[in-house]
Amino acid sequence: MKTPKLPLLPKAPKGEADSAPDHRPKKIWTMLLDSSIPLEMRVEILQQLASAADEAAVGILARLIEAAGATTAEEQHAEKLREVSALLGALQQGPLRCALFDRMLEQPELGRRAQVILPDGTLASPLVTDEELAGRMRCGDTVWLDGKGSTILYHAPTVTAIGDEARLERVLEGGHVEVSVGELGRSVHRASSRLLDQLEKGEAEPGSTVIVCQRRMMAFMALPSAAGLDHYEFLSRESVPDVVVERDMGAPPAFIGQLSDHLRRELDDPGVSTRYRLRSSKLSLLSGIPGSGKTFGIHAFWNAMYATLSEVTGVPVEELPPRVMRLRASEVLSKWLGGSDKQIARFFKEVDQLAAQPWAAPDGRTWRLPVLVIAEEIDALARSRGEDGVHDRIMATLLEGLDPSRPVYRDHLVFLIATTNTSHLVDMAVIRRIGGRIETFGHMDRFTFRAVLEKHLRDLPFRRGDAESADAARRWAIANVTSWLYGPNASARGQIEVTFVGQANPVTKHHRDFLTAGLIDRAIQEACEEAANAEHAGAEDPGLTVECVIAAIDRQVRHIVDLLTPHNCGQYLALPDGERVATLRRIEQPASIPFELERAS
Repeated sequence: MKTPKLPLLPKAPKGEADSAPDHRPKKIWTMLLDSSIPLEMRVEILQQLASAADEAAVGILARLIEAAGATTAEEQHAEKLREVSALLGALQQGPLRCALFDRMLEQPELGRRAQVILPDGTLASPLVTDEELAGRMRCGDTVWLDGKGSTILYHAPTVTAIGDEARLERVLEGGHVEVSVGELGRSVHRASSRLLDQLEKGEAEPGSTVIVCQRRMMAFMALPSAAGLDHYEFLSRESVPDVVVERDMGAPPAFIGQLSDHLRRELDDPGVSTRYRLRSSKLSLLSGIPGSGKTFGIHAFWNAMYATLSEVTGVPVEELPPRVMRLRASEVLSKWLGGSDKQIARFFKEVDQLAAQPWAAPDGRTWRLPVLVIAEEIDALARSRGEDGVHDRIMATLLEGLDPSRPVYRDHLVFLIATTNTSHLVDMAVIRRIGGRIETFGHMDRFTFRAVLEKHLRDLPFRRGDAESADAARRWAIANVTSWLYGPNASARGQIEVTFVGQANPVTKHHRDFLTAGLIDRAIQEACEEAANAEHAGAEDPGLTVECVIAAIDRQVRHIVDLLTPHNCGQYLALPDGERVATLRRIEQPASIPFELERAS
């Protein structure tokens, strides 16, 4: 039914407008605000007011708009007040705080309270309002407190799995354990329920690695044992060097054959050593000037050891486990007091563990494989004692690890090879414990040089010239280079004159006095570079020549001569024992090499 139109503001009778106030707008206003009047009727009244042009209708509408705007502003203001109050309450309450549950307190007068450890290590005693929650919490669990830290609100039955790694030393009473954390030493920590469960089940024991928090003094859990060889810090995982004695070494040092024979005997018939009360292990010290082949010789024995193991076990070399450990000064020396000797002690402990660890071959047989310990530049750790107390501590730990009476050297097969360029700086106690014998690597004689040069020049292309073949040209070059260095008139001028303290007559040093395996290798590389460039440029008869090999050796020697001083001569030249260089004079060299190739005998 259509709402009837209402007479809007009928005019007052003539003469009454001035005698009495007009109450019609007030009545209409009351009708608009009266919720008992149907909404359709009030909407119709608004429509009639909007279409009316008289002053009273406009006044009612204006008043209505003002009232609606005022009501909306009040409601919005009240809503904003409520939001601000809620924010202020949250700020006053603060965010949830995380803590570690330690234990329930047993003082009834304090109420049901727990002892928790906050992240900064301080203790707090919040209330536990939920009795069921109090029964579920275990030591080491994570709990959340209200912002003021007065009440435990939530609980998560999880144990922290991150932190510092420590070694479990022993289990104490009252739920405590003693641990050692790196260089910080030993300390007593609270053991979480998870760690106590692991101890009870046998999943952890003294010596295990546990996760701890030093600030909160809590030991959380034991880490599972590392699989295989993962926990070895000093184990070398390099591939076996491709250095074959028969192929790559013209004059192999004696220690390679001696150690290889010992290895073969121990693998084939270990009872022989037992009958003669021989130790299974071998300790060696290699000394010599830089570039004389110490490291190359170690790599050659490394390769020979794996070749022997492959032959004996029937397992390919690439499938054999890593059995080489390296002792490097840069990896064990620490700026912290006591850190260096602890690292050295750990190194020898890993040697003990690896030597005693059996290896199961794919066919099911179990082997006790040897361990090769390489300690290059041992003088960095083993210098003579008496000058520095900290170094003396390092030396004491090193000597303990090198003691030949240790069970690992007596009962297991360990090859320890140390090297040094300055054997006179190595403490005599270290030399005695390694065996008292030093294998010295020096300069080459005629036969050693020729053998090494043949190895370096094998299979390289040579310019034929008048020779019948490239092989004939190679043999001719080797003979003439050797003759140039070691023949009767070889390098007659010399390179330098050295005068020793207390002597008047200088000693002349020639090219041959500077030759080392490293120098020959560098010279051949330089000569090959020159020949390769010539071939790339389109030379008609490419290949090495005797002239370019001699020129390369001459340049390498001259580089060394330029570096010589009276103080460093001993690093490049073999000097008489006890002699000190007073002066040296470089002999002027011609612009080109005036060598005369002599027929090799």
